[in-house]
Amino acid sequence: MKLYCISVNYKKADVGFREKMAFSAEVQHELGERAFENEHLTGLVLLCTCNRTELYFSGDSFAISAAKTLLSGFGGVSEGELAPVLMIFSEEAAVRHIFKVACGIESMVMGEDEILGQTKNAFKTAMEQGFTSYELNMIFQRAIACAKRIKTETTLSGVPVSTATLAANAAAELGDRVNALVIGASGRIGSSTVKNLLAHKNVSLSVTRRTYGGEVFFSPEDVTIVSYSDRYSAINGADVVISATGSPHYTITKNRLEESVTNIRKRLFIDLAVPHDIEEAINDIPWASVLDIDHFSELARENNRVKMSGAQAAEAIIEQETDELKKELLIHEMLPEAERIGKNVAEMPFEKLLFRLKSGLRYEELSHVLEILKGFGE
Repeated sequence: MKLYCISVNYKKADVGFREKMAFSAEVQHELGERAFENEHLTGLVLLCTCNRTELYFSGDSFAISAAKTLLSGFGGVSEGELAPVLMIFSEEAAVRHIFKVACGIESMVMGEDEILGQTKNAFKTAMEQGFTSYELNMIFQRAIACAKRIKTETTLSGVPVSTATLAANAAAELGDRVNALVIGASGRIGSSTVKNLLAHKNVSLSVTRRTYGGEVFFSPEDVTIVSYSDRYSAINGADVVISATGSPHYTITKNRLEESVTNIRKRLFIDLAVPHDIEEAINDIPWASVLDIDHFSELARENNRVKMSGAQAAEAIIEQETDELKKELLIHEMLPEAERIGKNVAEMPFEKLLFRLKSGLRYEELSHVLEILKGFGE
C-alpha cells in the first residue's frame, strides 16, 4: 500500500505557520502540477483547511523527500523550519490518518462536520485535474464512505461541546421565532456565540456596541447593532439575553432591569462571562431566569464524554473499513497475475497445493484458508 502523507496541522504548528501553508486555489493547482511532473510521485491529493495542510501522495522511496521539498518551497519556508512541525505518515498509518481526518476524529473540535466536505472537495479537485492514482482514488472513496457511516452510526458528530454552541442552541430552542440580544459580541466567546446564533434561521439577532473602541464587524443584513448604553431598552424586545464581556462590573443588574423593562414576559439570561456579567439576583424576578457559564461547562463535559464514546465506536468502524480496503487493494495488485496463477493452480494436484499453503502460512492463517476451501465443496 504505497500511500504517504505529510501534514502541517494545529497539533504542532501555530496559526502563524499554518497561514503560510494556507494556499489559494491557484497555488494548490500549481503545486499539484509540479507534483505530477515529479518522477518520484505518482499521485497527489492536497487538503488545505484553516487547521491543516496535508499532502497525500503515492510514489517511490524518494516520494516523501520530494513532497517535503514541494511543501517547503510553496510555503516559503526552509525544510529546516518545516521539520519541527511536520507530521509524516507512511503506508497503513497514512491510510488510517485520512480515515480519521475525514470523520473528524483529528479535528480541533472533534467530530465537526465541515472537514468531510473539505476532504471530498480536495479529492474531487485532484481527481478532476488528473493528479490521483488508482490507489488514492480507492483510499479516498473508502475514507469518505467510512466518514458518512460514522456520522450515521455513532455519536461522534452532532454533539456540541463548546459553551458558545450550547448557549446558542439553548437560545434557539426557546420558540419558533426568537429575538436574541448579545452583549459583548466583539469578544472571543461573544463572537463565537453570534456565529452560532446566525446558523439558526429562527433567531433574529441584536448585538451591542460600546461608544468607544470594541467595534463589532457584522453585516447589517445579519444583525441589528445597538449602543451598549441602550442595552436595557433593547432587552424589552428580546426573548433571550446573552452576555460575554470582559468587564469587571455587571452588564445587567436586578434593579436596573426591573426599572427598565416594561414588556413583561418570560426571558432567559445567559451569562458566559468570568467574572459574572449578570447579577445572580435576577433569578428572583418572576419572569427572568439565569444560566451561567458553569451550567454550560458541565453540559459541555457531559457531551464530551458522549463524544468520546462515539470516537471509540468510530475507531472500531475505521478498523473494519481499513481492513476491507487493504483486502481490495491486495486483490487489485494480484489481478494482472490472475490468469497465470489460476491456470497453474488448476493444473496442480490439490494435495500439492495444500502442502504449498502449509509451508507458507502460520497455523491460524492456514486454518482460515482451509475453512474457505471447504466451503467450495458444499
